[in-house]
Amino acid sequence: MPLLLRLRLSLLMLGQYAMFGAWFVTLGTYMSKGLHFDGAIGVAYGMQGIAAVISTLFVGVVADRMFSAQKVLAVMLALSAGSLLWLATVTRSEALFLIVVMLHFLAFVPTVPLGTAVIFNALDDPATQFPQIRVVGTFGWILSGIAIGSIAGAAETSLPLVIAGCIGLVAAGYALTLPDTPPRARGAPISIAGLFGLDLLGMIKDRSFWTLIFACSVIMIPLSFYYAYCNNFLQEAGASITIGGKRFEATALQALGQVSELVFLLLLPLFLRRLGIKGVILIGMAGWVVRYTLFAIGFDGSGPAISSLLVIGILLHGICYDFVLVAASIYVEQTVPPEARSRAQSFLAMLNMGLFILIGAAFANMVYTLNTTSTAHLWSNIWAVPAALAAVSFVTFALAFRERHGASPSPG
Repeated sequence: MPLLLRLRLSLLMLGQYAMFGAWFVTLGTYMSKGLHFDGAIGVAYGMQGIAAVISTLFVGVVADRMFSAQKVLAVMLALSAGSLLWLATVTRSEALFLIVVMLHFLAFVPTVPLGTAVIFNALDDPATQFPQIRVVGTFGWILSGIAIGSIAGAAETSLPLVIAGCIGLVAAGYALTLPDTPPRARGAPISIAGLFGLDLLGMIKDRSFWTLIFACSVIMIPLSFYYAYCNNFLQEAGASITIGGKRFEATALQALGQVSELVFLLLLPLFLRRLGIKGVILIGMAGWVVRYTLFAIGFDGSGPAISSLLVIGILLHGICYDFVLVAASIYVEQTVPPEARSRAQSFLAMLNMGLFILIGAAFANMVYTLNTTSTAHLWSNIWAVPAALAAVSFVTFALAFRERHGASPSPG
């Protein structure tokens, strides 16, 4: 692949994930400490799931059948950026705050599979090349996390929303310069099932393919706990790092997880060749079990935190995320016909970022509320629940998935 093309695709990942990471990590802390909307944190993160169910598949069909994917991507990034700037002004009404969060997710969530589709369309060896480009997105997340974490008290303010909105406007303009990704299925008959990408359910008959999709989606329930409450958890644990006399707060500490993600993204092709898709995903699922167990042991909400355990739990993020979600995306790209890949990536995102995030956010909110007293959060109890769920997902996938080396799922 030409170096200039690699750079162009990498810059998309940089902007897209810098935008996402700038505000998403701190939302729970801002709602709890800045706005006192503590009881709505799980609801706000659950909006991502609702939005994905509503918009992701539809937008994927638009990119497959109607308009070039990079143009649709630019429009959705602009809308998502504008909604973040609006959200930064909403400080009194919890209901309006949640509505604007929903509007943002309706616009932003589809940009994830759209960006993936644009990149995959330009690659000739996705399994090797995609991780090398996607890793730049992780670098963008790290940069935004460090930037926010270096500003004292920023996580409790609307500043991350403003920064993210500005990054998003730049990314929207840049998306228009990307290589053309024309709709491959333009002119094809559109059924009700096809409109929402549900014709994929009849396209792939292989049981193991759907076992992988389902298992990777179920792991989103434990991920919901991390997204919604980890920053608040680390803030209460007093987690921070000091470098050269400069104190970096929990948001910057969480960026270590993205450093880990960067490393394991680069290692992912090697692991896929050596262990296959099943071995890689099992390692990723095991990582979730270990991570939440360390969190449960490391700080219970009453005594002092065992900082080393918390840091190890954060550093497991690369294994947890890359070895499950990125690996699944590569697998889908390799096993679905070209004319359906935008829809297939959107379908996967609908499950991963939609239905199961929605279920996970509601469940996490219930667990969080039940383990919240007037004076503290019972963090050991909270983290024990996703650890158990991840263990169940690991066992289920290990028993049900049968990898077919060198073969693709039958298209029916």
